[in-house]
Amino acid sequence: MAKRAPGLGAVQETMLITLHARARCGDEAAARLVEAIDYDFAPMQRNAGATELFHVLRCAALDEWTRQFLAECPHGTVVELGAGLSTRADRLDNGTAHWCYVDLPDATELRRALLPDGERRRTITGSVLEDGWADAVAADPGPYLFLAEGVLVYLEPAGVRRALTTVATRFPGCRVALDTHGEWIVKRSRGPLTRMAADLVWACEDPKALQDWDLGLTLRESWPLSRPDWVVRRALPRHTRLTLAAVNAFVPRRMTNSRVNLYSVDATG
Repeated sequence: MAKRAPGLGAVQETMLITLHARARCGDEAAARLVEAIDYDFAPMQRNAGATELFHVLRCAALDEWTRQFLAECPHGTVVELGAGLSTRADRLDNGTAHWCYVDLPDATELRRALLPDGERRRTITGSVLEDGWADAVAADPGPYLFLAEGVLVYLEPAGVRRALTTVATRFPGCRVALDTHGEWIVKRSRGPLTRMAADLVWACEDPKALQDWDLGLTLRESWPLSRPDWVVRRALPRHTRLTLAAVNAFVPRRMTNSRVNLYSVDATG
């Protein structure tokens, strides 16, 4: 079968960084997708470093929160905003949950070609900066878990607020998992991102600040990627745990202020 050219815009292209990192770290579904795409992944392999590790740790954190959600709400819906080529459902689907993948037109075209929709899996074309996707998502049953993995950091602060306003207004009582990055990190792109046209934009030093946006957000959990939650940490190879210990011992905190965060939204809307 001929490989497919991705044909992605600047920000959408960054999904390939996450995909490649997962493939390199044992995600078989991601590895098959890398093989199916006509793209030069070699620079990512040469310039991965800590970036690759943190992508995988972020994915593992959101996986764990998804497992917890599905254990409590087995018939609920997991919504991935800026879904890219996420293969989370391949890892975690329980046979009853619904999965919605929201992304821009070029990204959803690629996803549908490589990861066709199924009975409980739907790809929805839409921008997180608008609210047109919300009606399509609401057609699937609640409760809802929203995942914004490596997405919001590419938006202006007003865009982040707009995206979260749609989620909180249309889906009261939901949960929202997202990553945040301190200003030092946002201003100093590194690794594979240096070869792409996209820029990191939204800096957030303290994820508690989102509670002050009057959206009904409550921070339930938050931890730095360099200091994973024990459930995630115990599953890491010993050499990875040693690498993180060295990072925490010798690298200034401002240089590792990338966090994963889980919020709940007030059920009263």
